[in-house]
Amino acid sequence: MNILKKYEMVLMAQEEPLRSALLKLCTSGKRVLFLVEGTKFLASLNDGDIRRFLLKGGSLDAPAKEAANFHARFLFDTEREKAKQFLWENNINAVPIVDEDKNILNIVFLHDVVEINEAKIRILKHDDLGMVLEFFDQMAGDTRAMFNRGDVNRVRVMEHLSRRKDDNEVHFAATVTDEDGHEKMVGYVFLWDLDTLIPWLGICVREDWKGNHLGRKLLEYLDSYLQPKGYGGVMLTSVPANIRAHALYERMGFVYYGNHPSSEFLYIKRYPVKKDL
Repeated sequence: MNILKKYEMVLMAQEEPLRSALLKLCTSGKRVLFLVEGTKFLASLNDGDIRRFLLKGGSLDAPAKEAANFHARFLFDTEREKAKQFLWENNINAVPIVDEDKNILNIVFLHDVVEINEAKIRILKHDDLGMVLEFFDQMAGDTRAMFNRGDVNRVRVMEHLSRRKDDNEVHFAATVTDEDGHEKMVGYVFLWDLDTLIPWLGICVREDWKGNHLGRKLLEYLDSYLQPKGYGGVMLTSVPANIRAHALYERMGFVYYGNHPSSEFLYIKRYPVKKDL
């Protein structure tokens, strides 16, 4: 398959406007674009690059090359086997594989080399604070708007981890580990109001892991955590624009109950109750 066709979702010409780049970033879900001339790799471009450019007075009608990173990392074809560790060590989501003339031969995405079954879910602890902050820092703008508006969830988990005691909530991380034993947080889910029969939950998946069924795995884990403890269900709210998440919730047994006073959609999942006959 022609390389331009295979990776058209993340490739664009350097003269295309930033407005088009933003649209590609939103529709591809990959968090990064690569600027090319023909098939020759030139630069990378992500939403952070665009935000910094706009804050300096740039325009969305400017060509993408004006905001791009022309020092972006890549690997030669002879180094292809190093891609997984390279992505880990440099904390990036994708790397182009190029020939000696820097023509793109392939693009390796982190979620292509790390399988969902490698993700382990565990309770967060105080020593995880740095990993948690990095997870929040990597969120794209739309994720922050839908999950961490006003930085409320970042502040809450930081306060929870600093207290080091039971405060009626529990926070979990889905993590993967590289060959050197370094953990990376790829998913986050929390439960609040554990003194009620139906506590609240919140869930978020790392940008480059979206579409990899990790959200389903996190929700299934919560079911396995709550049901044996006798809870009657779990509930959440979600901004109306989060259509993709709504579809997941409904597939996982959540029922839409109308609008919460916050104007967000209210979803509740009820667990079956065993009755003595």
